[in-house]
Amino acid sequence: MLDSEFDLDWSEFSFFDWIPKVIRLQSVRDDDWQITHKSMLGTTLEFKFETLKNWLEQNNNSEKSQVQTQNYVQALRRSGLIE
Repeated sequence: MLDSEFDLDWSEFSFFDWIPKVIRLQSVRDDDWQITHKSMLGTTLEFKFETLKNWLEQNNNSEKSQVQTQNYVQALRRSGLIE
């Protein structure tokens, strides 16, 4: 897998067993998150990882930021970029 060369532990972005669709949609439609999300397009996995860590820190590890980052990481998994 591509993430192995950086030895990144993506499991640290796993907070919930299940996220209701309405909560997930409300979280990912947030304007500030969309700016951050778009800033990661076409970047390295290491950059994405650090950006997600910073996003959580900037948002005091809020539930909303956890939903946002977990959803993003799940999308990376679905696309086969990480395990």
